[in-house]
Amino acid sequence: MHGEALTEEESDALELELPVNPPGVKLAQSKGGSLTDTGSASFTLTFPAQVEPGSRRLSLRISPSIAGSLFGALEYLTSFPYGCVEQTMSSFLPDIIVLNTVRELGLKESLDRGALNGKIRAGLDRLYNFQHEDGGWGWWETDESHPFMTAYVVAGLVQARSPGVAVRQEVITRGAAWLQLHFVQDSKLEADLRAYMAYALALAGQTNSAALSQVYQQRSKLSSYGLALMGLAFETAKDARAAEIAPPLAESAKQEGNEAWWPSTRDAMLDFSADVTPEATAYGVKFLSHQQRTSDLLPKAAQWLMNHRNEGYWWSSTKQTAMVIYGLTDYLKSTNELNSNLTATVYVNDQPVLTRKFDPSTAITEPDLIFDETKLQPGENSVRITTSGQGKLYYSARAEYFSREQKLQKTGSVALNILRDYFLLTPSKQGDKIVYDTTPVNAPVSSGDVIAVRLTVTGSDWKYLLIEDPIPSGTEFIERDNLYALRDKPPWWQYWFTRRELHDDRMAIFQTYFAQGPKQYFYLLKVVNPGTFQVNPARVQPMYQPELFSTTESRRLEVK
Repeated sequence: MHGEALTEEESDALELELPVNPPGVKLAQSKGGSLTDTGSASFTLTFPAQVEPGSRRLSLRISPSIAGSLFGALEYLTSFPYGCVEQTMSSFLPDIIVLNTVRELGLKESLDRGALNGKIRAGLDRLYNFQHEDGGWGWWETDESHPFMTAYVVAGLVQARSPGVAVRQEVITRGAAWLQLHFVQDSKLEADLRAYMAYALALAGQTNSAALSQVYQQRSKLSSYGLALMGLAFETAKDARAAEIAPPLAESAKQEGNEAWWPSTRDAMLDFSADVTPEATAYGVKFLSHQQRTSDLLPKAAQWLMNHRNEGYWWSSTKQTAMVIYGLTDYLKSTNELNSNLTATVYVNDQPVLTRKFDPSTAITEPDLIFDETKLQPGENSVRITTSGQGKLYYSARAEYFSREQKLQKTGSVALNILRDYFLLTPSKQGDKIVYDTTPVNAPVSSGDVIAVRLTVTGSDWKYLLIEDPIPSGTEFIERDNLYALRDKPPWWQYWFTRRELHDDRMAIFQTYFAQGPKQYFYLLKVVNPGTFQVNPARVQPMYQPELFSTTESRRLEVK
């Protein structure tokens, strides 16, 4: 292996050469971490044996600042392929906040301001359109208004406006009114969520003294996450009780070596059990950066967050990544880590691929090192990073590939399972009408045929479910499937989803609330091109718990 990285042009060409939808299940291995002064870090990223040829890719990034490392997370947020309310806000607000922080600190950066402004405007317009008649927001525009989604948008619109972005005030006012009403009316709200709603209202200039007092009276029910949110709400409202909250919050932190964190095993914002320790830690950092600027917990907690980027460049979901960015940017304003003076060298498979000197005059962003199939070993690929000098270095690594291992197919369980079936629609006359009969596809089909795809999902109760089903390359979607009349309509021919999106290579179906038991979804495809096509497994997962998923088997479709 020659160790040189691809140029930007070569990287773009690689993307074009790879199949749009390579066979197999897309997977990744990631590593994120940090080094202080003179040090070394080594790790191995392994591609399994049954990998689709041409799909292996390794990317590496180093930066002398958390700010520089966050740009990788920003790219993940802005390139995320879906756009619910949370993801829309998370796609542009972190950019605004990081850019504002970078400006305040006088750091060098190379963001495309024109492209960023376009994303901001598109995001704002989408959020305006998604606002419900009652003033709130749900996960999508068609479901019920939700306390967290509404609070997140209200808080986000106010923060987006502060650096000078024009935001419609009446949209904020209507959203804040919804929060005020539901803070009083909904007695089942979890304590942490109430604290977040109070914080959003304070940011919007709609401080509710009774609401703040209620949160304070219920502080024994707050987790460390909620405690930090309550402190920020008091701080924003200029309530002196903010100072009381910092000491117990600091005392509740867990510490080990050079790391500190605030454990949290329940996502009160979205109402399910999940590890949201990164969010709790980020908001603990955010609040203490204001109240205890010299606390030795701050650099330890920042290091914990950077060392626990479980997706290498970012955290486990769009929501979690955005929340961590909101906390870390406040820490950046109170630290002197930007005065690094060190030299870093990166080795891949024992070959030096980059040596870089970092000092206060160096730009905080460094182009990614990207290695394609020809520059990687089939199995294990070792990465070693060394530093000498003074300061911090943050690194991110991510190995992506498509696996053809059979054990990754048909991975369902009692808790979550998905099945996929193809049916041929055969037309016939019934009086003056054309009607269709459905028969399972067990033989080759022909160009011009219409296929109904049925997806059957079973399992426990879930929230924020995403179903992705790759389509055969020789087919295209039929958008107006309601025009197809069936002679004997089966029970699965129903429209149960919250939202459905037709992408170039896949169907995406979203279900805000999935009740226990089977639920079936369908869509139609027109067969266009002859050939034999490999169809990757369909996949279902709760979007904010990406470690939990189920897949179907892959299949082949022969078209005569």
